[in-house]
Amino acid sequence: MFGPHHEAPAPSVGSRLRPYTLTGGRTRPLHPLQLDTLLAARPVPADVDLGPEGERIRLLCATPQPVAELASHLGQPVQVAKILASDLLHINALVIAEVDNADSRPDRELLEAVLVGLRAL
Repeated sequence: MFGPHHEAPAPSVGSRLRPYTLTGGRTRPLHPLQLDTLLAARPVPADVDLGPEGERIRLLCATPQPVAELASHLGQPVQVAKILASDLLHINALVIAEVDNADSRPDRELLEAVLVGLRAL
């Protein structure tokens, strides 16, 4: 209890806000996002206040990041990360990064080498 001669302790720099405080009580994102959706930062006008979490997400997304990684870096549940990222998508501070599927296909020679190795077992 705090009396007239005792002040409430100042919140520490690393203190965490409750998830419902970060999301304004919302439980669903504005945009449907998957765990593997890649998000990339976009420039925003200087007069736009994104708040500390929004700025942190934009910094993390300087290189495209999946939603699951954002949640991990933020130390928040995935649903909270989805809501915060969705808010940034809504104001064009983030964009969904396109993935070139041709680059993600495995090399045919590698697959054949794996098959030969499996047959040798």
